[in-house]
Amino acid sequence: MSEQDIASTELALAVDDSKGSQRLWVADEHPLPVALLQLLAEQNVYLISNRHDQVRRANGSGVRAYFNDFDLQHPEQKLWDCIFFRVAKEKAVVHQVINSAAEVLREKGTLWLAGHKKEGTKTYLAKTEDLFGCKAMVKRGKDQLYVGHLDLYKKGSTLPDDDYHQLRQVQMSESENYWSKPGLFGWGRLDKGSQLLAENLKNLDLEFAKSRVLDLGCGYGYLSCKAAELSPITLQATDNCAAAILACSKNLEQFKNDNLICTPSDCADEITGKFDLVICNPPFHSGFSTSSALHQRFIKAIRNKLDEKGEALIVVNQFLRLQNICEENGLEIIERIRDNQRHFDLYRLKHRG
Repeated sequence: MSEQDIASTELALAVDDSKGSQRLWVADEHPLPVALLQLLAEQNVYLISNRHDQVRRANGSGVRAYFNDFDLQHPEQKLWDCIFFRVAKEKAVVHQVINSAAEVLREKGTLWLAGHKKEGTKTYLAKTEDLFGCKAMVKRGKDQLYVGHLDLYKKGSTLPDDDYHQLRQVQMSESENYWSKPGLFGWGRLDKGSQLLAENLKNLDLEFAKSRVLDLGCGYGYLSCKAAELSPITLQATDNCAAAILACSKNLEQFKNDNLICTPSDCADEITGKFDLVICNPPFHSGFSTSSALHQRFIKAIRNKLDEKGEALIVVNQFLRLQNICEENGLEIIERIRDNQRHFDLYRLKHRG
């Protein structure tokens, strides 16, 4: 994803003009350029994000940043004077942030929203007018960009947010239920690529009782649970998203095993040790990111975390080809399993040589 996001850039201009000492920037996966982080640090603006990498970068730039699933409560239990939010992709997330803002802003505190019309920003501003009892002041820019702000005068009816913070059991198939929630990619269904990978776990020449397993990008924990059923000596699940950590941790509780853990990390950057098996269904399917840089990061993470004699299973859409990127990172493709019905390829990898 590009470092430049015009909506975030325009929203940053409002920080200089804002008043009050208690100000908050709410961030999801949209990029946080260095200049923006410097501004937030200089202006003593707090940051809350559901993305672990965003919080690490912000903390490294001197911003008081916190990682959680969009809990907008002030760290010192104060009320916010201003909240800045570049609207997210998922409607439930946006509604949750707007609803929470009405609870944690002081009287006549200000909520700033920025985004494009195609992202629903014009509609979000109109809905917030009803909730806040205030007409939005809106500036329009290029590419149907909307930047608006509203002051909190009353608390009207909240926006429907799918009970955003509530973990719930979802029936993913006739026989399988998993804890999940809004805020996760594909939170209410079984991913066909993950199913393909899970079906092939038992075919590995691997003694699970003596194996250390890493689930790289665990989501709500489907693959982690499938691996846990095979009783590995340890299982480390990890994800960059706060909602994923909550859901996966809850799903692993059923095994009552302290050696099955889920911790936040961006591409396992902060995970120590090596693993006999790395499993991964990375977020570069159709409808999500297909950037070459993201491919590189996941393959490098597999290379760095895989034991010298270990194996990795990674599943991707068939339009992606991993041979060159694996070779560049010293990994050898042992086998490629094609599933033409589900349109996924499953790759078995090991260290080359």
